Amino acid sequence: MRFLTPADLRGLDSAALEELQRRGDLMIAMGEGNVGGLAAATLLFADFAVLREGATLQLDLAEAWAGAVWRLGRGALRLAETMSAEDARDAGLCDAVTGSDPERWIEEWMRHRSVVALDSAAALIRSRGGDRLERAEFARLFAIGEPQKGLAAFLAKSKPTYS
Repeated sequence: MRFLTPADLRGLDSAALEELQRRGDLMIAMGEGNVGGLAAATLLFADFAVLREGATLQLDLAEAWAGAVWRLGRGALRLAETMSAEDARDAGLCDAVTGSDPERWIEEWMRHRSVVALDSAAALIRSRGGDRLERAEFARLFAIGEPQKGLAAFLAKSKPTYS
C-alpha cells in the first residue's frame, strides 16, 4: 500500500506519475488546498482519493481530465473545470472528504483494514487476470490466514486487528 500525502502530490513530475500508475499495490492519495495539474491527475488515478475540507480540484491538464474520464467515463463530459472538495465527491471524482490531517486520517482509515487484502484487491483489479488468477490469489490469502482474522473478529462481535 502507498499513501500519498498532500506534500507528496505537490512534488510529483510526469515520470513519477507514470511510475505510480505501474505499481500493483493499493494507492491512496490525499489532496488539500488547490489541487491541480499532475497532483489532480495522480489523485484521480489513485485507487482511493481523499480531499481535505476546503480543497479545490482543478482539471487543468489533459492528464487530470484523463483521470476524470477513468473514474466517470462519459460522465466526465458534465464536469466543471474547477470544483470544491464536496462537489468533487458528489460527482464521483473522490471517495471521501475529511477535516483530519493526513497522518490521523490514514491511521483511522486503516485501523480495521488488512493491507494484504487491499493490495491483493488492487492488483487483481489492475491485472484483469480472470477467474484463475482470482482463485490463486484467494487461495494465497486463505493460506496465510488473512480472512480468518476478519471472520474470528466478526464472530466475536469485535473489530479485526491486522498487523
